[in-house]
Amino acid sequence: MIRIVLCAFNEAKNIEKLIPSIIHEFELMQREFEIIFCLDCSTDDSVEVIEKYKKQCSIIILPIENQRGLGLAFKKAFLHTIFNCNYNDLIISFDADCTHNPSQLPEMIKIFDNENLDFMVASRFINSSSISHFPFYRIIISKSISLFLQTLFPLKNSKNNKIKDYTSGYRIYKNSILKKLYKKLGTKFITEKDFTYVIEILIKLNQHKLINNFAEYPIKYEYGEKIGASKMRLSRNFYRLILLCFKLLK
Repeated sequence: MIRIVLCAFNEAKNIEKLIPSIIHEFELMQREFEIIFCLDCSTDDSVEVIEKYKKQCSIIILPIENQRGLGLAFKKAFLHTIFNCNYNDLIISFDADCTHNPSQLPEMIKIFDNENLDFMVASRFINSSSISHFPFYRIIISKSISLFLQTLFPLKNSKNNKIKDYTSGYRIYKNSILKKLYKKLGTKFITEKDFTYVIEILIKLNQHKLINNFAEYPIKYEYGEKIGASKMRLSRNFYRLILLCFKLLK
């Protein structure tokens, strides 16, 4: 079973576009799947939008709580997969704002299965990847952070290839590695409340030697497909990144 994990805060308009795209790709693949939504703090009509598609595919909406933060949302969603989903399920995370295109999933899943990977990240920084309509200063910030993290926390796979994109949230995990990380760290497998969780969980998986067999896939990052303004607070996340690095280096 493939589980799609989506965390959204007032993204009803984007979700309305995204769900049919996901359904279309999985119908082409003829693969069984489920979408798991975390909508904490949302006050728009996201629930009503999602409910319309429950007859077309399996959808779970986790109980909505008043705790805002991307890291908290994904921690809640991953805990659901850890305790309620099968050991060999694939867990796919990506942004709910339509910047990550589901049309890339068939090829990503095919490579993941054929190479028996533990982990895959859709990367913006490898050959043949592309980024459209993304603010130039954000590209510079993302590349600089990834280069910084490659120096502090180098990740190499069994083929001696390095991960170059530490901050892309478009990923495939084997549920088994999430279960193993939880077994080692308990609820501290994610401690970051915000966007920096993507860095934290990747480095922790590597530190505990749970992702020896991984790969990067060239993403087509389509920022222009997003409806609405970004909710990321750059200064707060940069501050959290510095604190996280000190914590993980101990």
